[in-house]
Amino acid sequence: MDRAMKQLEKGVKRRLILVCVVLACGLSALSARLVYLQVAEHEKYSQAAVEHYRYREELPASRGQILDRNGDTLARNLTVYTVVADPNHLRDVNFAAVKGVAKQKGMRERAVRQNFPDEEIISSYYAHISDKLSELLRIPPGELNRTLKGKKHGDIILARDIEEDIAQEFREVMEENSIRGIYLRRSERRVYPSPLTLTHVIGFVQEVEKNNDRGRPVIELVGREGIEKVYDEKMTGTPGWRDIERDNRKNEIHAFRGEEQLPVAGKNVRLTIDMGLQTKLEEILQEAYTTLKPEKISSVWMDPHTGEVLAMASRPHFDLASRKGSRRNIAVSDMYEPGSTFKIVAASGALNEGIVTPNTEIFCYNGLYDKEGFELRDHAYYGDLSVEKILVKSSNIGAYLLGRQLNRQPFYNYMEAFGFGQPTGIELTGEIGGVIHPVSRWNQSSFSRMTMGYAVGVTPLQIATAYCAVANGGELLQPHIVKSVEDERGRAIERSQRTVVRRVISERTSRQMRVALSKVTGEGGTGTNAAIPGYDVCGKTGTAQKNIPGKGYAKGRYVVSFAGFFPADDPQVVGLVVVDDPHAEGVSLFGGTIAAPIWKEIALQVARIRAIPPKNAEVHRLAEMTKDDVLFEVSD
Repeated sequence: MDRAMKQLEKGVKRRLILVCVVLACGLSALSARLVYLQVAEHEKYSQAAVEHYRYREELPASRGQILDRNGDTLARNLTVYTVVADPNHLRDVNFAAVKGVAKQKGMRERAVRQNFPDEEIISSYYAHISDKLSELLRIPPGELNRTLKGKKHGDIILARDIEEDIAQEFREVMEENSIRGIYLRRSERRVYPSPLTLTHVIGFVQEVEKNNDRGRPVIELVGREGIEKVYDEKMTGTPGWRDIERDNRKNEIHAFRGEEQLPVAGKNVRLTIDMGLQTKLEEILQEAYTTLKPEKISSVWMDPHTGEVLAMASRPHFDLASRKGSRRNIAVSDMYEPGSTFKIVAASGALNEGIVTPNTEIFCYNGLYDKEGFELRDHAYYGDLSVEKILVKSSNIGAYLLGRQLNRQPFYNYMEAFGFGQPTGIELTGEIGGVIHPVSRWNQSSFSRMTMGYAVGVTPLQIATAYCAVANGGELLQPHIVKSVEDERGRAIERSQRTVVRRVISERTSRQMRVALSKVTGEGGTGTNAAIPGYDVCGKTGTAQKNIPGKGYAKGRYVVSFAGFFPADDPQVVGLVVVDDPHAEGVSLFGGTIAAPIWKEIALQVARIRAIPPKNAEVHRLAEMTKDDVLFEVSD
């Protein structure tokens, strides 16, 4: 018996020892695992726990504004909200529905849970939301109810582009009625206060979805055309962030709000454009576009001493809000044969080289030149004309004979010097350089055509810039349409500088050209319809037969223009009007009869807005005249 008991005790001891060993090994392994998790894997699991409750909220940065030279807003950001419903939260009885139904029925939350099944609570909650938010959302209650019930997963978009005042109403209604599961998501929308004005210059932005540094999708505004594109990087701000903690229902715990970095707004871009002048220009061009029914029309106005563009417009154009219409900026993206406005190249070149003086007389062959195997004609039988008179009467033969005396290579050099054949470098998208062919490709006939503004391709901006050189004493300036880049307090970070590309002609030649061009708008000149009482106006008309690609020159179809500046003794502004293929009953289709009156109407507004003093008060009366008074005045 004793022996049996001893053997039994011995067996039990062995088993106990074995159990203890197993337990010890297990506990050791568990301890080792815990040590491993706490030490080796501490960072990993600690971060996972933090991320479960902590969230880095991105704070969007406002895109910089576009301003005119006087600080008027042309483009700005507007904070808007998207109203979003989360089906998972709406159907979570304890998260949202019980509280909302209790509010709806005037009961305690416990009573709602005890007296109604979950599905009935959820259904009542949908009805409660539909009743309270229907008016704000402008959705009938029944339709809103069906929309909320129709999707089990993923966001339900109920409204977009809700502005701050309406968003605040949403917050108040949802707070007052214990509505949860409906959220307002903030975003930025680009707003253009005058969506039909300066459209080609301003350009537009596009909403693009990108992933932030945490891989979360965010919407960014990206410039696609015009200033919006060229200055996209500078106007794009730097987003900020805020660390927040959330409970297990993803509600922010405000008491545990962590670090934050505030967003930095993008830079503002101030243009050289004067919106007062721009608005008048757009009105006048629109009326001419409607009345004359041209294929297109464009106009550029500049300060000849700085190269600043004061106004620029084209038709057809587009709506910045809808983006419908033509996005092509004709002033920089289209080239045309300029006709007689180009005659300043041959005339100023010959004067600058000392080959002729303003009074040098040239025989113009009585209106028909056929000496070199080709024909040139004038619109009148001119015999001897001085260099001045060649410009005043716009003699094609005279312009060629001036160019011939200058010779081919020097004439080409002056075309280049005036900026033709290369982009101006203005801060706009889509600019082209135009076309001037190398001398090696010329024959004498094509040379003759170039001197009178054919067989070359130029942009309206290039012509305006060339006339600035004639007006300012002979310097070709790089045109600018941006005055400065500024911070949100209006302090200039970058300023556009007056940039002289090169000297084209001497100051003496510039004075001689100004005197000659002032006579173009005087009695007997082709530009009398651009004359403004009270000012000495310099200018040149242009009439070029329209070249249809693949078909040649079209009979009875013209591109007409007028380029000019004033006052003659101290030019303050240069302007150009180009009308492509106009239609007008009872009016000859010439630059002097179509484009010059439009130019005059704009110039009257320029004089008033820019406060350019006249020699007498007559200009003030003219500035108030209607378009019908001045548009189609014909002197002969």
